[in-house]
Amino acid sequence: KLSASGISPCLYYNSIGCFGRKKCWIFKSTPLFWSLVSFMASENTTGLPRADALREALGVYFARAYPGGVSDLISEKFTVPDDTDLARWLLEDVGEPDPLQAGIDDVKSIALRLGNAFYPNMKLRLTRPPGNKIFLMMVDSHDVMLVAPPGSPDHEALEQLKTANAEIVADVSKAWDAAGLMTERNYLREKIRQVRDGSNQ
Repeated sequence: KLSASGISPCLYYNSIGCFGRKKCWIFKSTPLFWSLVSFMASENTTGLPRADALREALGVYFARAYPGGVSDLISEKFTVPDDTDLARWLLEDVGEPDPLQAGIDDVKSIALRLGNAFYPNMKLRLTRPPGNKIFLMMVDSHDVMLVAPPGSPDHEALEQLKTANAEIVADVSKAWDAAGLMTERNYLREKIRQVRDGSNQ
């Protein structure tokens, strides 16, 4: 049931892997969700996005994280090969699985350390919600651990870095959402639609 503000409370999955409550919009079903619906109805047993969807996500990321152009070294490293075992490529060649050495059925997340034009440690992270095999795409700024006391020589520079990183995270995430990729936002939109349609039957 919508509140007076037009916003309904719903469960959401956050980036550290737990459920909480916040307010989010109730969206009507649109073609935006068809890639998600198609994926959920497919025979994908790994929960990973399709190779073409991952290529699209990487292209969107690089265009926004490296406005002057991404280096050949990074571009070549993260070019998704044709006719490849995507799980093996991610776990063994380019990704950082959690936990380490886990097989695709047991891994909780896979991080690709893509960096950006001024910070090398930003990541594209594929993360599973609790109790679900599907991987969702998110951008991890990976800068929370960077701390300098206020007034110290590094404090202002670190704050500027974090602000710039946050802008990239928001820009990439918004573009992924609009493209209908397997993001947390699109996943939750579809789940909300399913619940709403079920309650109307």
